[in-house]
Amino acid sequence: MTKKELVKLIPFGIACILFLTYAIQVLLMPSHINEEGNEVTYSMVDSVKYAGFGLAIVLTLILVKKPVWKYAFAILTILAFSEYINFYPNTFSFGIGIISFELTALSLLIFHLALNPEVFQSFKGFIKPKPESEESKESKFESAVNGFETRFNKKSTDELRNIVEQNSLVPEAVEAAKRLLERR
Repeated sequence: MTKKELVKLIPFGIACILFLTYAIQVLLMPSHINEEGNEVTYSMVDSVKYAGFGLAIVLTLILVKKPVWKYAFAILTILAFSEYINFYPNTFSFGIGIISFELTALSLLIFHLALNPEVFQSFKGFIKPKPESEESKESKFESAVNGFETRFNKKSTDELRNIVEQNSLVPEAVEAAKRLLERR
């Protein structure tokens, strides 16, 4: 792996460090007997376990050199905005009304997209509008021609010929002038 490719792994590495820090804390936390005489042991929070599972999948994709790891990690950080996946149990979030953003996941996502811009370009592809159908284009053209016909109805024949000959207006206007000339 080249140095340039390693730099792209920094956000993933930070997420792994957060996860591993918590996992080691839990493993090193000694159990104790509480006041009622029960043994208390510590276990990982489920949301961090899920993040660890997701990070393991991303790590597997990295090790088998599949470029899809970038998209998988981006999706994992987007999912970390929810309460069901966290890289670390202590979260920092801000919100407006019912919308809330987890700052750790948001900063990792922004950092990841900055280092891997091709991921952002792919997500932009989902947002592109669909191309218009021929029927839709034809319908809009006919509607515009009808509007120009209404406007040009009181123009003289010479004015209409000038519009057609100069051909300097939009195609819909020229077509409207042609149709009006044919009717006269």
